[in-house]
Amino acid sequence: MITGEDRQTLAGEVLKLAQLHLQKRLPVFGAAFLIPEVKWTEKTTGTDAEMIYWNTDELLALFRKGMAELERKYLHLILHGMYLHRFRKYDCPERIWWLACDLATEYRIDRMHVPGFDWPIPAERSRYYRKIKESGVVFYERTLTEWLLRVTESELQELERLFRKDNHEWWKKETVSEWRKMERQERAEELRKLSDAVHRWRTVFEQLEIRQEEHRRQAGGSAGSQTEQIVIQKEQGYDYRRFLKQFAVRQEELSVDMDSFDYIPYDYSRRMYERLVLLEPLEYRERKKLQEFVIAIDTSGSCSGEIVRRFLTETWEIFQERDNFFQSMRIHLIQCDCLVQEHVCVTCEEEWKNYLEHMTVKGHGDTDFTPVFRLVDKMMQEKEVKNLKGLLYFTDGDGIYPDHRPEYDTAFVFLNEELRKGRAPDWALTLTLDIELGTGK
Repeated sequence: MITGEDRQTLAGEVLKLAQLHLQKRLPVFGAAFLIPEVKWTEKTTGTDAEMIYWNTDELLALFRKGMAELERKYLHLILHGMYLHRFRKYDCPERIWWLACDLATEYRIDRMHVPGFDWPIPAERSRYYRKIKESGVVFYERTLTEWLLRVTESELQELERLFRKDNHEWWKKETVSEWRKMERQERAEELRKLSDAVHRWRTVFEQLEIRQEEHRRQAGGSAGSQTEQIVIQKEQGYDYRRFLKQFAVRQEELSVDMDSFDYIPYDYSRRMYERLVLLEPLEYRERKKLQEFVIAIDTSGSCSGEIVRRFLTETWEIFQERDNFFQSMRIHLIQCDCLVQEHVCVTCEEEWKNYLEHMTVKGHGDTDFTPVFRLVDKMMQEKEVKNLKGLLYFTDGDGIYPDHRPEYDTAFVFLNEELRKGRAPDWALTLTLDIELGTGK
């Protein structure tokens, strides 16, 4: 007969295995798993952002259902910490705020498409995601809270059944009366611990973009490439600007580099000479910007002119900022269904606007992504493209993908989750813009 101590030892080994699996699948989250300590409890599993309190029986029951069940719950708890749910408040009943945090967390996990997790998304969850989007609600905790305040009690219970995964009572460890009973030194120590926890989670969160870039530079690094959709999201929405800058290159550009300005000769000349000032700012400054870029557009039957135009308009709002592109920019716009239908090279703002105003979607056949990659490879061989770092492919995802990873980074971009029909290969990045047609969101 297995004793309680043996069960806890077994649970600990299973938990280590789950952590290793998750770190392998989502390597950019590696540091996040090191923040909370593990503590065993008789209560329901949960986290206070400082520790994860695991119930032994609950953990082993999840393990018996399958490793993916346990790993998903583990990731759910980690994301609660990363998004600082314990420390954030909203003027509403706790039950509503807790459910909003769970709903946002589960949605983010579903959007990661972690290998081994539910895919396609189960119908019950997908139905609620669609209902929320049709209500014009963005998947962030505060907007979800406002939406939940308007739903019926029966819907709340159904949502809790589908999305509540852990015990949020751990978020309020001390009541007001208990807090008042603490000695001043004890209270100060508790505040210091909370402050340290917030700092550690924020540090990990802010470093995620750097970790993603490092991982992509590793030879053969593809696991966890789907996390771009989730981990960079802020309260203001997706950061498409930051996503595009991942493809930037460093190059010298003509400009005054005031960072390299030497104040010593300047100060000396001001003091020693009446009409002479010594200035020597550098004329060239190294900047990291986009230089050459390829945007491929899937013109199959499911991608209408309105959808394509919306994507290009959204993209140009990023490109038109002067600091995002070198003066000598080259954007290759390629329309393709199963064949390349059009290839245009844009080198300035006027050409882009002219293209957008007179654009006609050509093709409307079946989708094959490979002709675009063959064309880009040919342009690189013929030196028509010299500094290409990335290719954006706007699509619904339903088509024939290349067998091999190209030399340049590739991102498949989807306007929103409803228009997404397929799954990109593991070597590609993915991004869903969450733009609803007709709503402007």
